[in-house]
Amino acid sequence: MRRRIARSERMYVSEIRTQALQICVVRGGVDAQILDAAFTAVLAEAPGLRSRLEKDGDDFYLSLLDPGELPRLHVRRNEPGARIEEYNKPLHLGGPLARAVLLTGSDEDVVMFGVDHAISDGRSATAFCSRIWQRYIDIQSGSYAGPPPGPQEWPSPLDDWLPSRSDAELDAYVQERLKRAEGAPVASLPFRAAGSASAVPPESLMTSRRLRLTEAETTGLLAFAKDAGVSMNGLVAAALLAAVRDGLPEELAGHRLSSFCTVDLRDQVAPGLSHEAMVPMVSWFRDLLDVPDGADLVKLGHRFTTELRAAMGRGDAALEMQALDRLLPHPQLWPTSLVLTNVGKIDGPPSPKGLEITDMTKFPLSSRWDPAREAGPLLASPATIYGRFSLEMPYSTQCFTTEQMDSIHDHVRDSLLACADRAPSSRR
Repeated sequence: MRRRIARSERMYVSEIRTQALQICVVRGGVDAQILDAAFTAVLAEAPGLRSRLEKDGDDFYLSLLDPGELPRLHVRRNEPGARIEEYNKPLHLGGPLARAVLLTGSDEDVVMFGVDHAISDGRSATAFCSRIWQRYIDIQSGSYAGPPPGPQEWPSPLDDWLPSRSDAELDAYVQERLKRAEGAPVASLPFRAAGSASAVPPESLMTSRRLRLTEAETTGLLAFAKDAGVSMNGLVAAALLAAVRDGLPEELAGHRLSSFCTVDLRDQVAPGLSHEAMVPMVSWFRDLLDVPDGADLVKLGHRFTTELRAAMGRGDAALEMQALDRLLPHPQLWPTSLVLTNVGKIDGPPSPKGLEITDMTKFPLSSRWDPAREAGPLLASPATIYGRFSLEMPYSTQCFTTEQMDSIHDHVRDSLLACADRAPSSRR
């Protein structure tokens, strides 16, 4: 029993592994035995979660792990540096595609779930996390009855859901992308940590800089966005682009900025597909923007959102995947300043009896970056969970310095709080 990796999924199958991380902070003392059983129960519900990636000729396949190879909950003390060490434990090619970690502490525990992007996207990874906590509740209460009976199959890949396109349609789309790419070059943030004298330990290569607002600050920001008639996603994108502009050297002042915003195609092309189905159903939209110093965030946010919605209405995100092999040979299409995962507002997982999940965050994480490129995009994953806005900015310590990421964090935070302060009847 195996399933071939489709063309749209091949980008996730390489030596550089990427996974969707979900991290919960929990008070009350997590029962490791119940959590392990809940994780195992969710694995039993979806064949993708019990699979490995294997190469056969020129193709890759999902094939089932042997029962003794299935992942189990890993438990360790939440000592200094433990979370960063866990960030830097990739899901290796040929091994399990999901993992669970419990970091135990005296006052609170940290629970981490990781799932490979070859079998997940943002929505399904969020559902994966919520299902584990629901199974914890079911097992705790004695109501869990096992996975639904009947055969299980891997979900069909995105490629099978997309409408058929002629060669002429795909060629026209490529030409349109090339036309949009004409003009001033694109700037990316310099890798100021590259070539530093001190080597980065393997357990500290990848990390994330987080920005988190209070509930009052989040309420003010949402009120401002509504009053200004700009989407929250557009406003955050504008603040991030302004921070990127501020972090560029002066000689790149005349360069444009480029954003890659992820687009979830699940509802657009597969409206009957459950959000729990473990399969990547995402594409992206690339935009090119002139972002001057001191840009008006509302105008820039409007511009960002208008172009994104127009592209979705045209079906560009689906065409992007269908024309991918025709787009890849054109290097001018790919320079990037910002990669933005459009998470939005999500419900946090339910808290089991006796526990309180006080915080949740989620973001994509690669096993490594390439500092030899000398410059690269800012990665940003915004979400509003449990009433608080959060922004994760994962990065490689071989590429960006702590000072760079602190500067971006402070720039974005100052921009967003300035907006929240201008909200009608602001009460922060």
